[in-house]
Amino acid sequence: MKQLFIIILDPNVNSSLLRAKIQELGDYYNIYSNQYVVCADYDNAQRLYEKLVPQGMPQTGIVIFSAPVETLKYWGYSDKGLWTWLSNHV
Repeated sequence: MKQLFIIILDPNVNSSLLRAKIQELGDYYNIYSNQYVVCADYDNAQRLYEKLVPQGMPQTGIVIFSAPVETLKYWGYSDKGLWTWLSNHV
């Protein structure tokens, strides 16, 4: 079952490797330079974290929130691209 994940990276971390891994997860939208919305087939945020930061890799500043696509509610102000992306995935 697809879930929507919000991934926030520590802006002070060199995260080019993490960014590349996020892009491999599936459909994603880069909200700001360190924030992503991802629609992917993972059970929960911990499993997604483990995919992005495998055992043995140094811990890095990353926070992941998850929400089932079916019950997601959202509101705010952002560029139109984000709202278009969300309407196509939710």
